[in-house]
Amino acid sequence: MSGERPSPTGLELNEDEAGLVAEEAWALAEVMAGPQRPRLLRLAQAARTGYVPEDLVDVLEGLAVLVLQSGRARRRARAEGERLWTEVFRRTPRGRDLQAQLEVVRRALQALVGRRLDALRLDFRTLGHFVLTMTTEGIALTLAVRADGVQVESLSAEGSRQPEPPAAADRRGVCVWLTGLPGAGKSTVASWVAERLRAEGRPVEVLDGDSVRQHFSRDLGFSREDRLENIRRVAYVARLLVRHGVYVIVALVSPYREGRTAARTLIGDGNFLEVYVRCPLEVLVRRDPKGLYARALRGEIPAFTGISDPYEPPESPALVLDTDREPPEVSAQRVLDLLSRWRDGRTT
Repeated sequence: MSGERPSPTGLELNEDEAGLVAEEAWALAEVMAGPQRPRLLRLAQAARTGYVPEDLVDVLEGLAVLVLQSGRARRRARAEGERLWTEVFRRTPRGRDLQAQLEVVRRALQALVGRRLDALRLDFRTLGHFVLTMTTEGIALTLAVRADGVQVESLSAEGSRQPEPPAAADRRGVCVWLTGLPGAGKSTVASWVAERLRAEGRPVEVLDGDSVRQHFSRDLGFSREDRLENIRRVAYVARLLVRHGVYVIVALVSPYREGRTAARTLIGDGNFLEVYVRCPLEVLVRRDPKGLYARALRGEIPAFTGISDPYEPPESPALVLDTDREPPEVSAQRVLDLLSRWRDGRTT
């Protein structure tokens, strides 16, 4: 049921998946009122062809979550219903994000293999959101568990197995500023680097663009002035942390050279390492796990960096990471090598 299709961002379905999706979409459309009903009907029709176009992938994603969470897939006569729906969901943007989260969890849990469990604590934050903390021979792992997945909240070495603290001369703070187009891999690389630095016993903070917008730049839009103000706020926080010996990993689009230059000046040239996370636009459009590029190309997101708003690449970054050519663990190791050279007084 596959073949040449006009868009690379839709979703192919095999024969069994197509039947399941079409059946559930029709069933839900029959009881659904409002603007979603026509889209469900279109999804049912599209599914029978074996291909879901990009503008219906979000409907398919929501339907998959509903079917799996409600248990409808388990009540089917065919026992493989749940497996098929899970396979469909894994290929949606939300499913790929969840798989990426689980991969981070898997790597964190590997740190506990072969160790004795010393303590286990379970704390509820809200209904459906709890935190599980495991401590084993000096390694503490905290997992945030929610209905939409599991995330590593922290992974640190402590207690009797904690590494020796760095020498006084090696307690300087530094800011690694990861800049690049949306979706280039800045947050992924930042997570890998932070995990490795914590394992070395170094104080680390990650300032991620999405979290920054949510917590202390919610009043800002995406005009040039607001973007520059967002960079200034991040740089100010980074400067405070760097002054206290913290390794700060900033993962921020920061599209304008003017803003990044101001950040370098505020933090201090000797403690600022600009890293260009580079990925060709055509690759980002093809990946597009959150569907943002597709929306921007349709004109639904104004002032989107790389599409309707400019991105000014660094002219002389300390490091360039080509994330379309190397996996995140390799990129992370190259950042760690850069930090090692920085500690030795070399950044080239």
